[in-house]
Amino acid sequence: GGINAEYGGDSLFMAYLPDNIPLKDSDYLDRTDLTKWRLDIQNGRQRWFYEEKRTEQTVYEKYFLGIDISKDAPALDKPKNAQEACYNAISFYSKIQTEDGHWANDYGGPHFLLPGLLITCYISQTPIYDHEKKEMIRYLTNHQNEDGGWGLHIESNSTVFGTCMNYVALRILGLDREDKRIVRARAWLLKRGGATGIPSWGKFWMAVLGVYEWQGMNPIPPELWGLPYWLPIHPGRWWCHCRVVYLPMAYIYGKKHVGPLTPLVKQLREELYTADYDSIKWSQHKWNVYPHDGYKKPNIVCKLAFNILSVYEKCPNPWARNYSLDESIKHIRYEDIETNFIDIGPVNKALDMLCEFFASKGQSEAFRNHQDRIRDYLWLSADGMKMQGYNGSQLWDTAFCLQAIAETGLGDKFLETINRGHHYLNITQVQRNNPNMKYYYRHISQGAWPFSTRDHGWPISDCTAEGLRASMVLQDKFDIKDKISDERLFEGVNVLLSLQNKDGGWASYELQRASPYMEMLNPSDCFDGIMVEYSYCECSSACIKALGYFRSKYPKHRRAEIDKAITRGANFLKSSQRSDGSWHGAWGVCYTYAIFFGVGALCEIGEQRSETVRKACQFLLSKQRADGSWGESFRSCSEKKWVDYHEGHAVQTSWALMSLMESGQEIYKEAVNKGIKWLINKQLPNGDWQQQGILGVFNYNCGISYSGYKNIFPIWALGKFLNYPYAEKNLSLIHI
Repeated sequence: GGINAEYGGDSLFMAYLPDNIPLKDSDYLDRTDLTKWRLDIQNGRQRWFYEEKRTEQTVYEKYFLGIDISKDAPALDKPKNAQEACYNAISFYSKIQTEDGHWANDYGGPHFLLPGLLITCYISQTPIYDHEKKEMIRYLTNHQNEDGGWGLHIESNSTVFGTCMNYVALRILGLDREDKRIVRARAWLLKRGGATGIPSWGKFWMAVLGVYEWQGMNPIPPELWGLPYWLPIHPGRWWCHCRVVYLPMAYIYGKKHVGPLTPLVKQLREELYTADYDSIKWSQHKWNVYPHDGYKKPNIVCKLAFNILSVYEKCPNPWARNYSLDESIKHIRYEDIETNFIDIGPVNKALDMLCEFFASKGQSEAFRNHQDRIRDYLWLSADGMKMQGYNGSQLWDTAFCLQAIAETGLGDKFLETINRGHHYLNITQVQRNNPNMKYYYRHISQGAWPFSTRDHGWPISDCTAEGLRASMVLQDKFDIKDKISDERLFEGVNVLLSLQNKDGGWASYELQRASPYMEMLNPSDCFDGIMVEYSYCECSSACIKALGYFRSKYPKHRRAEIDKAITRGANFLKSSQRSDGSWHGAWGVCYTYAIFFGVGALCEIGEQRSETVRKACQFLLSKQRADGSWGESFRSCSEKKWVDYHEGHAVQTSWALMSLMESGQEIYKEAVNKGIKWLINKQLPNGDWQQQGILGVFNYNCGISYSGYKNIFPIWALGKFLNYPYAEKNLSLIHI
C-alpha cells in the first residue's frame, strides 16, 4: 500500500495495522503528509490536528500512523526465556504511553458511525477541514470491500446499511458520482434493490438528510418519553445506549425535521434508488430490510406494536406531541451537559448535536460546544481517519495494562510508567453524582470509573472494577506518589455494590430495569440485546474480582455486604455457564474472552478446583490448535457458537493461557508451556506483536477494535507464566 511504500514498509513498525486489511490507498494519492499530524493530549482527551510546519512527532504518534519507529524502538536481543520476552514487551509498550499516563489506542471498527457524523455536519454546515476530509476518504477507500460495498464493520461482508451510509459519506466528502469507488458502490447497492432496503437506523439518517421519506419509517414517537415511568415499556427502563439513541431520534422524528434540499441531495435521490424517487411508495418499505442486513428479525409483537404506532402517527395528539418534544429536548440537553457534550457514544453524539442545531437554529452556545467536541471522536491511524465507538478506551486499556505489568514482577524496573499510569487512574475517577438523577433515569456515579475520561463521566461496572483493582494493586506493590484515598476506594466499592442485579450478576451501566421480554420490541434490525441491561459474564466477573481483592486488603469494610455480593455473583457465573463449559462473550471475541473473566473471578475467590473452573478449562483445551495457540473468529459472537479463526491469535491465546494458569492445576502444564512458546515466537523483534483480527463486539453483531490488547494481554500472560509453578524453565524458543 501507499503508506508502506512512502514510509518504509517494515513490519517492525506497521504492526499497528490489522494484518487482514490491506491498504488500498496507493491508487488514490490525494492524501495528507502523515508526518505533519500531531495528537493533542489533555487529561485523556485526544484530538488529532495538522501542522503545516512539520515538527518532531512522539513515538506514539508515529506508531499509530504507521511511520517508522525503528530508531525509537529498535530491534532488541532475541529473548532466551519468558522473562526476557516479558521485559521486551513492557519496554516497548511503555514507549507509547502518553504524557498524562494513559495508553491511547484505535477504538474504531463500525462502519455506520462516521457517515452519521458527516450527515450532521452537512445539515448543520459544520466545517470539516480539508486535511480531515482527505484522511476520511482514504479510510473509507481502504475499507471498501472487493465487491464495492461496505459492511456493518471493517471485517463484515458488504451490507446495504454499510454501503448506503458510506456511499453518502463519500459524496458529502466531495467524491464525484463518476469516481470509480462511487461507481462500484452504486452498482453493488442498486443490484440489491437500492436504499429502500436499508435497516431502520439507516432509514432514519437518509430521511433526515432528505434522501428517504419519513412515511417509509416505522414511527419513533416522542410521546414514549411522556408516559408514566411505572409502565414496563417506559424508555427510562431501557438499556442506556438504546435509550439515548432513540431519544434524539424521537425528537427529530416528532418534528419530521429534514435538512436543506441541496443539489447534492437531489443527486443522491437519483443515485440511490432503482426507481424514480417521487414514484416510490414509501409506506411499503417500513419493514423492507435487505435479507443479509437483517440480523434481528422483527417478531409479531414488534410488528403489531409499530402498526399501532403507525395508526396513531396519522393523527397524533397535538398537546401530547408538544409536551413530549419539550421533555425530549430537556433530556437531550441534560445528557449533553452532564457529559461535557461528548455524550455516551458516537451515535447519540451526532444525533444530539443535530437536535441542538434544529432546536436553536445553530445559534446556541450548546451547539458550538457540540462542534468543539467532534474531534474527540475522530481517530487517525495508518488506514486513515475514522469515528471511534467512544471518545476512546483510555481508562479501560490503562487499567488492564497496569495490572498486567504489576503481575510480571518487573514493575520496579518501570516505576515511571507505573506512576504515570496511576496518575491517570487518579484523575479519571468520577467524583460526583449527576444532579436530579431520578428524573433523568441516571444511576449513582460518585466513585465510579468511566470507560474513557472523567469528562465523559458515565459510570460502568467493569470499568469501575478494573479501575478500582488497578489502583489497589499499584498502591499495594509500588511506591506511588499520588495515592487515591481509602475514602475514594470505598466510594468505588459502593458503586459496585449498588450495581448488582437481582440475579446476582452485574450489567454494564445501570441496574436491569425491564424484563427480557422487552427485547421483543427491538426495532434495530442489525443488533440483538439492545433493549435491556442484562447481566454479563464479563461485567460480573470483573466486579467479583475487584471486590475479592478489596476484601483481602480491607477485611472489615462492609464485610457482610461484600461477602454476600461475591457469593451471589459467583452463583450467577455458575448458573450462566453453558453446558460445554464456556461463557458467551458480550463485549469481546468471544468464548476465550468470557472464560478469561469467568475463571479469573472464581479463582480470585478461591474456587480454583471448582467444577465450573474445570469445565471451562476443559473447553479451552478442546480448542487449542496443534501449534499451541488459540484462534477464534468474530463469527463466534454473531453465530453464538465457536468458529475457528484462520490462524492462532496472540490475544486469544493469552486469554486462554491465563485461564489455565489461574486454575493452578498441573494437568494443564503441557498446554500452557506450548502456548507460551508460541506466544513468544510470535513477538516482533522490538517487543511488539502484530495486529490481528478484530477483538471487540457489541450487541452480538458489530465488531470494534481494541488495538492495545495485542500488547496488554501477552504481557499479562507472560507475567503469570513467570509465577506459574509448572513453567518449563528452559523453553526451546524458535524465533520466527
